[in-house]
Amino acid sequence: MTSRLFDISVRLAPGLLVWPGDPPVEMKKIADFRAGDAFEISRMALSTHAGTHVDPPAHFIPGGKTADQIDVKLCLGPVLVAALPGRRAIGPSDLAAYDWSRFHRVLLKTDNSHFGWQAPFQEDFVGLTPDAARFLVEQGVILVGIDYLSIEPEGDGRFPVHRILLTHEVLILEGIDLTNVLPGVYELVCLPLNIQNGDGAPARAILIRQ
Repeated sequence: MTSRLFDISVRLAPGLLVWPGDPPVEMKKIADFRAGDAFEISRMALSTHAGTHVDPPAHFIPGGKTADQIDVKLCLGPVLVAALPGRRAIGPSDLAAYDWSRFHRVLLKTDNSHFGWQAPFQEDFVGLTPDAARFLVEQGVILVGIDYLSIEPEGDGRFPVHRILLTHEVLILEGIDLTNVLPGVYELVCLPLNIQNGDGAPARAILIRQ
């Protein structure tokens, strides 16, 4: 029987690919069976934008909603997985064919899915153009996700894509693994951590086939 449930979260572990300059994921045992302890406890250190994570408005917008202030219902519900192979960047023409009256959440499956999460950082990853971000805002999209560490192509230090989406409180879900997910409509269950004043929040994200 074909699976109906897909975990699209990246596994958090030392060696996980992170954005250049961000701290690595670290784990250290502070209580260990092998040391004679009666239980196990580990200390974990990571960025708020490590692995699969949600960008709230506060990531780029001064005074914007933080991870603990966003409406978690935005991260739950029907979602379109749009397969867009062969693009260097995703523009409005790549998105125009979809019926946006049916969808308010979208996950973009691109050639990024071939990179892997233990591999070196790929500067030529596929992202969204500013015009495409404006298009999604105009369509009433409330969440957009992509299969790499950023929704925004490398190179523009002004970060227009993030600013366009987050100014309009469109949540950004980055670092998702869509390798084994076919295009189509799913139910998204994404639960970002409830981090006080969080500028980002690691999340467990699940797709359920409709």
